[in-house]
Amino acid sequence: ERPTRLPSADQHYEHYFSYFYNRGSKEQLPKKHSQHTSRTVCNYKPQMSLFHDASSKRSSNASRRNNMPNDNNQNVEYDSYILKENNELPFGYNDSNWNDSPENECSDKLISKVNDDDYNINSGLYDSKEIDDEQFDPITITHRRFVQHSEVNELNKSGETLTVNNNPTQTKKIHKIPEPSQPAPRLPLTPKRIRGGQTPAKKILPTVHRVLLYNSQSPRLARKHQYQMGNSRTQNVKPPHPKGQSNVQAQGAGDTVTKYILDEPEVKVPEYHDADFDNDDDLDNLSNFDESDTVSVSSDTEDGYRAHAYKMAHSGDRLSSSPKNSTMLLLSQSSDEDLRNPKSVLAPSLFPYVPPYLSFSTNTQKGPDVPPDLHKVLKWRVTNIMPKVVRLILANSGMRMLKKTNDWMGVWGKHLKSPCFKTIRSYQKINHLPGSFRIGRKDSCWKNLQRQMKKHSNREFGFMPRTYVIPNDLSALRKRWPKYAQRNTKWIIKPPASARGAGIRVVNRWAQIPKRRPLIVQKYIERPLLINGSKFDLRLYVLVTSVNPLRVFMYHNGLARFASVKYSAKTDTLNDRCMHLTNYSINKFSSNYSKNEDVNACHGHKWTIKSLWTYLANRGVRTDGLWEALRSLVLRTILAGENGINSMIRANVESKYSCFELFGFDVILDSDLVPWLLEVNISPSLHSELPLDAHVKAPLVQGVLNTALYNVPPKLTQEKQKELAEDFSFPPGTQMCYDKRLYINYLSRDEKVKHNNFTRKSMENREDYINAILQKLTPDDVRCLIVAEDELARCAPLERIFPTDQTHKYLKYNDTPRYYNRLLDAWESRYANNRTEGIALLRDYCQAKYHLQVPVPPAKKVS
Repeated sequence: ERPTRLPSADQHYEHYFSYFYNRGSKEQLPKKHSQHTSRTVCNYKPQMSLFHDASSKRSSNASRRNNMPNDNNQNVEYDSYILKENNELPFGYNDSNWNDSPENECSDKLISKVNDDDYNINSGLYDSKEIDDEQFDPITITHRRFVQHSEVNELNKSGETLTVNNNPTQTKKIHKIPEPSQPAPRLPLTPKRIRGGQTPAKKILPTVHRVLLYNSQSPRLARKHQYQMGNSRTQNVKPPHPKGQSNVQAQGAGDTVTKYILDEPEVKVPEYHDADFDNDDDLDNLSNFDESDTVSVSSDTEDGYRAHAYKMAHSGDRLSSSPKNSTMLLLSQSSDEDLRNPKSVLAPSLFPYVPPYLSFSTNTQKGPDVPPDLHKVLKWRVTNIMPKVVRLILANSGMRMLKKTNDWMGVWGKHLKSPCFKTIRSYQKINHLPGSFRIGRKDSCWKNLQRQMKKHSNREFGFMPRTYVIPNDLSALRKRWPKYAQRNTKWIIKPPASARGAGIRVVNRWAQIPKRRPLIVQKYIERPLLINGSKFDLRLYVLVTSVNPLRVFMYHNGLARFASVKYSAKTDTLNDRCMHLTNYSINKFSSNYSKNEDVNACHGHKWTIKSLWTYLANRGVRTDGLWEALRSLVLRTILAGENGINSMIRANVESKYSCFELFGFDVILDSDLVPWLLEVNISPSLHSELPLDAHVKAPLVQGVLNTALYNVPPKLTQEKQKELAEDFSFPPGTQMCYDKRLYINYLSRDEKVKHNNFTRKSMENREDYINAILQKLTPDDVRCLIVAEDELARCAPLERIFPTDQTHKYLKYNDTPRYYNRLLDAWESRYANNRTEGIALLRDYCQAKYHLQVPVPPAKKVS
């Protein structure tokens, strides 16, 4: 239990008594427990009568069993020894439900504008004091038991001392506490510590509570006296009788005193309290450091991952013969070809009887004309944080931009609370997924990766530098700090839910770490890859259009952001944020910052990733191996949070059509070209202050909107749809508006049977389903494959990295097998190199309208 904070001195006088007892043990308690046992405060005077009655009855029974005289009046001396129940939960425990999104209103609320880098996430989104499964166990209410111990004592006439005869040659005097004439000072919460070394860790007796006894002197002096005399007092205490009673003859007296020891079942308590770390500045002093007192840091997460990533990034090692051949695939996708207007505002699907999709134009040129009847229903909800590049693309594509409307077809805004996703209509689409904070918050991302490391290995999920979530991991960090200090390890401190470099700094001393507020303490990459003497990081853009099945796209371009001050590993430079941080929102105010006006140039403090790849390829780096390592890092991060995100989608989203998410991955390369994940942003900045930004982000936004497969809202009559189909030369009978049958999330009975059959636990080998799952496709299977093929056909300039014919090795990281993931794995395995044949097969199904066969929808639950 957490020590109770004492009341003020003018309210009560606190009395304490101490006794060490290990129930059922004949051995004397170890001496080392005398200084580190938990404390229970006894200050509730009116409850004395209850305790006195119980003690009288138990004393009488004990005396009767031992044929010894009993006098209830001798219990008067215990009137001041009152027990008070402490029902407080351990520090850091919070049983509130998980909240996965920041405080905000539902979709009708507007959002405040944020500039430059990523949108700020409300730090109050999650309760930072989450229970840590490694430190706390749920506390159950238990009934306390009283164990009697009889000892023969001699009470002198003055009533000031009580002599206990435990041994014919040894006596112990216990001073009776006189009534105070004035209030005693307040008891401090922080125990006395020894300077020059680490304070020994607290060890809790499993079944005994220690209750301290102080005399009339001040609590602080009593504590000091107790610390000095702890050994002698422990030697004078005789172990109690195994039955809970001890009959000892006192010198010159035959009275009996029954002593009550509070005994209760074992309950785990927190390993630390905030106050325990207030005076830990000496952790940085290694003069008296004992290596046996700390936990080894040799098992840090990055140790297993580094060798694996190095091998992947250096596949084929560095070649000097033809370095440009390795990047031919990426460099062939020229940025000049990324920006191009479509020929028509509506693009047909690959399959018959599937509605067409909207095609979006560039940010610089107006797109094709939109018929007036169609223009009326293409309503977009404008928010205050909608980036300018998004507005330009939507306006050039013929969309109506409205600020106040609930009948919108799309919105680009901030994240909603998960329950607010239930208010989205089936034909509306929003640019977020419920539960994306599972990887979008720094603390949640680390916890999910840590869970995967325990389940699999550091080699596969150790790509995030060792991270401690304060205050939950404060005790673990403290145990390892002396070893880190020996290595002169540097740390970067971040708020768990901030962006744009807010609150970030680099430290190397224990005293520099705040102990009471939520933050992330992450190991600093001290040997980064340097270009022109400056460190840099990569901003990768990743689109997730679906979680079940998982479909992930990665933008082939991105940004390389440089620090504006040349890097130095010296300790006296840690306060220079423009040297150690690469955020544009920080470095743009530096006098050394140089803008890059040429999108293809390799100078200035912001490059495109294509320019960086060219720079590295010219120096013999195999960038295709590096790109593969980045793909692997992205997929493993998404799979770490996939289970939580999927649960939130199932609970809050009605249609598979409604959501997608654009993530911004921040990755840094060390001197060995090993990529390390720094953080994931759920609202990556799309603001374009420089031509280089627009050059990268405009094709990205256009590709994201095209890949998301927007349909015309179902607001047109059948006659209008027929006229529209004739105008755009679509086959007769084509439905021009959104068809909700393609995106239902319920199954028929036969479909449920097939899902259960191919996701059973006994089907662990890939060979068991790779062919059988495609033998007889259900209507639900066809609908899933239709959307996957249409996305793939429209995803340029993005690259689909999952699923592919090589990504089946990642399916083992799912907490439970996913039917749709196995279906797409089998489909890619068979048709990845012969996609025309697979599309022809699906066309035959669609021509027979097989994909439009849907079961009867289940009855909605009345809330």
